Amino acid sequence: MNTGRNFIYLIALLLSVVSMSTDYSTADVLCRNNKRDILKLRPDQCVKNETQVDLSDIETDPALNPTRWSWLGEGGGTYWYVPTSGLPAVQWDSSDPKDYSPVMDQTVWHIERYENGYFFGPIVAQIGVQPPICQYMIGSVTPNGRVYIAFNPLSTIPIGSSTLTIGLGQMVLKSGEWTFNMQMASGTSSNQVAHWAFMLKCSPTEECWDNLPGVQKSLTEFLSNCETDN
Repeated sequence: MNTGRNFIYLIALLLSVVSMSTDYSTADVLCRNNKRDILKLRPDQCVKNETQVDLSDIETDPALNPTRWSWLGEGGGTYWYVPTSGLPAVQWDSSDPKDYSPVMDQTVWHIERYENGYFFGPIVAQIGVQPPICQYMIGSVTPNGRVYIAFNPLSTIPIGSSTLTIGLGQMVLKSGEWTFNMQMASGTSSNQVAHWAFMLKCSPTEECWDNLPGVQKSLTEFLSNCETDN
């Protein structure tokens, strides 16, 4: 009995020594002891009686490859819009943020091109009864679906207005289809708008193509508001 108990204590001691003697924050190589078959992480190189473990043949999960989103820019690209449920946004005067009011915000993207995790294309946004806003987006999407987009104005911006809008989001599966779950805030020194929505993909065979929610226009007609600015 004592022999078995001592063996367990010895194993526990060896494990604690391995843990304490390894600096995981600076380790660069994985080494295997040739006699005891114990693995250790080393900061630079393996020591005597150790062999470096070759990890080059370990396959990367296909889901963690930027090419998983390449379909965004294929075949002329993809079109995205705000469905009826996502149109409501909030608007407020910077001098009195507690007195906010609801406003409708329809935004359409045309992702024309995708390259190694980055995507590009024109967008048109209409907030309330204001004229459509023309922008060009430069965005990135990580292999696991995190999204960051810079919306750059194409039309003349009045003095005092914001010149760049940032959107943050995540690719989310809804009813078996990928969506952009986005958040943004934009405005001037005197007026601000905040909006979140699930951006849905739209194709010519769907109702959204001929009847875009909130603006009573087809998707192509809505995008044509900014054709002269592109």
